[in-house]
Amino acid sequence: MSDLTLIGTVHRDPRGYEPLSALLETLRPGRLTLEMSPAALLYRQSRAGLLSKRLETILQDLAGELGCSRSDIEEHPTVAGIRTLLDLPFEYRAAVDFADRSGASLALIDNSAISTDKLKKVESELITYCNLRVLVGLPSTASDHGSEGYHTARQLIFGPFDPHLNLAYLQGRRGREGIGDRDRAMAEEIRRQVEGAARGHLAHIGGWVHLLEDPRGETLFSRLQDLQPRRLLLD
Repeated sequence: MSDLTLIGTVHRDPRGYEPLSALLETLRPGRLTLEMSPAALLYRQSRAGLLSKRLETILQDLAGELGCSRSDIEEHPTVAGIRTLLDLPFEYRAAVDFADRSGASLALIDNSAISTDKLKKVESELITYCNLRVLVGLPSTASDHGSEGYHTARQLIFGPFDPHLNLAYLQGRRGREGIGDRDRAMAEEIRRQVEGAARGHLAHIGGWVHLLEDPRGETLFSRLQDLQPRRLLLD
């Protein structure tokens, strides 16, 4: 078995906690790294409560304006998605719980500046009256978020391969918030841990897109390929 396992997840999968917990119990890694930044953790801990109250007020006002019941708005997938976004990610909760049970170390290794900028946009652009009024008025297209995401992931990571499709998918995800500098920094930290004095199995948990093989060598997997990591999808 490789000393390094890369676990690919669909972020905000509503059923992700249980399978990730079970997988970690099976793998029993001595070290964990997580695609989450310390700043993102602090932001959620300090702001999520206030933002949840703002969301509740907006939803109540929207129900009155639109002449519908509060439950009708609550059932819209947009609202559920926002609530999940404000919660601590299931990846973090499962990793912390496993570390507490097993004594494994846990390091949050994503870029703090980038993740904080993204979360601030949730506050300034997403959870506003005008934006939510538009979103809840759109047709509800609720789907199995997890299954749909993993179906795409299996094809792009494990095949059957279409090189043009894979490259096009990656091209749309390069840049500051996607493939590139974030993966470089995370790969460097994972490599330090794998090659450091504390030997043993390390499992990294993060979005499945970073597990794609990249002709330009910019994804996390491509940067760590010489370590022969094992790739697993949480599905």
